[in-house]
Amino acid sequence: MTIYQKYKQQLKIERMSDAPRKLFFRNTSNQPQQQSLAKQGNEQPNQEGNVMPTIQTKELNQLGLDAIQPGELGMQQINVLCLNGVQQFQGMLVATNYKIVFLPQRFLKEYKKDYFEVPYTFLIKVERTIDKKQNDSNQIEISSKDGRQFKYRFQREQSEDCSCLFNVINKNAFTLQKTTLFAFTYYREMQSLENDYQGWKIYNMERDFERMGIIIQQENQQQQLIGLFKYLNNEGGQICATYYNRLVVPAKVDMDCIQKTAKFRSKERIPILSYAFKVDGKIVSLWRSGQCRVGIGQIRSLEDELYLKQMSQQLIDEIDNKQEEIKLRIYDARSDVSSIGQQVNGKGFENPIYYKNCSVDFLEIGSIHKIREVQLKLLKNSYSENISFISQLEISQWYDQIVSLIQGSVRIAMTLTKEKLNVLVHCLDGSDKTPQLISLVQIMIDGYYRTIDGFMILIQKEWINNGHQFCQRSAIGNKQHNDDCRSPIFLQFLDCVYQMIQLYPLSFEFNVKLLLDLAYHHLSSLFGSFLCDSFLEIQKQKVMESTVSIWSWMLKQKDKYKNAFYLNPSSIEFEVIIPESFTGKSIKFWQEYFLNYSTEFNDVYCIHSSSTFTKDNLQEMYKSLAKENQVLRLAQIDHEKLAHLNQQKFNQLIQIIQETKNEKIIEKLESIQLT
Repeated sequence: MTIYQKYKQQLKIERMSDAPRKLFFRNTSNQPQQQSLAKQGNEQPNQEGNVMPTIQTKELNQLGLDAIQPGELGMQQINVLCLNGVQQFQGMLVATNYKIVFLPQRFLKEYKKDYFEVPYTFLIKVERTIDKKQNDSNQIEISSKDGRQFKYRFQREQSEDCSCLFNVINKNAFTLQKTTLFAFTYYREMQSLENDYQGWKIYNMERDFERMGIIIQQENQQQQLIGLFKYLNNEGGQICATYYNRLVVPAKVDMDCIQKTAKFRSKERIPILSYAFKVDGKIVSLWRSGQCRVGIGQIRSLEDELYLKQMSQQLIDEIDNKQEEIKLRIYDARSDVSSIGQQVNGKGFENPIYYKNCSVDFLEIGSIHKIREVQLKLLKNSYSENISFISQLEISQWYDQIVSLIQGSVRIAMTLTKEKLNVLVHCLDGSDKTPQLISLVQIMIDGYYRTIDGFMILIQKEWINNGHQFCQRSAIGNKQHNDDCRSPIFLQFLDCVYQMIQLYPLSFEFNVKLLLDLAYHHLSSLFGSFLCDSFLEIQKQKVMESTVSIWSWMLKQKDKYKNAFYLNPSSIEFEVIIPESFTGKSIKFWQEYFLNYSTEFNDVYCIHSSSTFTKDNLQEMYKSLAKENQVLRLAQIDHEKLAHLNQQKFNQLIQIIQETKNEKIIEKLESIQLT
């Protein structure tokens, strides 16, 4: 039996038993005695008679790891040289079942404590090479999705250790079997967290539409029209495999029309209702869908045309308008050239000649491939030593895309609130730019989605439930680092929300820490919320029953995300916040994220953390001042009561003396005034 086989066998035994958080590592004879962190164990001969080192154990936190997740186990450790492109560090490399961590012998204060910690699903590229210039030493090079790059150099005699570690990293980082991801291990230790906060149940469709004041007809009430919309059962993906298990559609369309419309839409993603509100006796609605399948031949679907005609209705008893005025505006997130090009693939966009009462506008937003390219340029610039950061930031074009997204969302929001027209938004399949746009629109026009709970619900309903491909876009378990499906769509949306917070700092209940945690954990595989590409996949993989929702974790530490200067929409003159004049001049660089590990941005004195708007600092001060004001108000009330009582007694005294008719005493008392 080889050393690696023995290691795998021992690891399997330890996993089967509910072992405490231990680190399993090997004492190799080539390592200096002073660097070993475990006691020497007994060496046992193998079948060939060779002496093999036994596997030792030691508590992970005794190795110097700052953050150890419940259920995290050590798998291997070895002393290596780490290079980050600027400096080199001597230290110990530790592989757990959640992440790979390098512990330098001397930690430089200009680096953040978690700089060398990389969860496996953050890895986008892992390569093993041999450095001919360094005495044929083995190297493992890793690239992280947030831009960090490390090179671990092993001594020539550590070749077997390098091979073992390389296999451990690949096995944990690039697995297509979701149940092997750390989120499932984390749940076994933290099931009580999910039971206490019920994050998977944060979104309730009926409750959300009731809050909007919109009546939705139940599935079993098809004979009685009580509104413009009705619920549609999509259990098991019977209508659309990438949508939620319950949809809202126009009340007047029958099942035959729905099914034929699904065949005419990309990935069967029919138009579904996302948001609606009442104004001037009418209902204004926001819809989402995939592109239609018109092709080069301009194929028509009478059912799809009828479906959109019913979507344009704003009154229950509304009849067809003979003048055919525009009632539904379709916003295609792509450019007109890109949309026309899709006709070659049998798809395309709606022709207003056939879709009565509709108009089509193009928003000119970049493709997922464009977004991936500009992010790579931005991350390269963020970790570069090049002093021309500003010019390189402009060259990356990341914020050109951010401006396009926000400007497109403004156009949609203005159509809904100013023109009071119904809106349909789609891109290719309606799962990338579409959730970006409709989520930003709802944040702009509804203050509820700017609260902590509301923002969580928004992401759950528009992104997780309705089929944003988190697994593909984040390349969870994907070894092909050049895969075209990978794109930072969700991160781009979070950056847009960051821009909105900078523009309207009093209008958001949450602070930037919430965005930073979402940006980190949608890649970390610590929670089950972002592991799948659809709600149906979440159900099939039993993710809700076997992982913790990120919302449970966030709800537990809700105070951490509170903005102390938040003003409830009822306290703001206008609840709607639409940045109509948003341009490149409005952009603020999101340095808390993109420069998180940059030595130039490192907050050595922790000033930033102590000055952010959290309960622990400014909000605590606010509460203290409010308490003092309350004490002063009570004291003032007591003073007023006492003064009133004294005045009453004084008046009674004057009355008694007046009855004695002593003019001198009466004259002297009348000259006295009580305050």
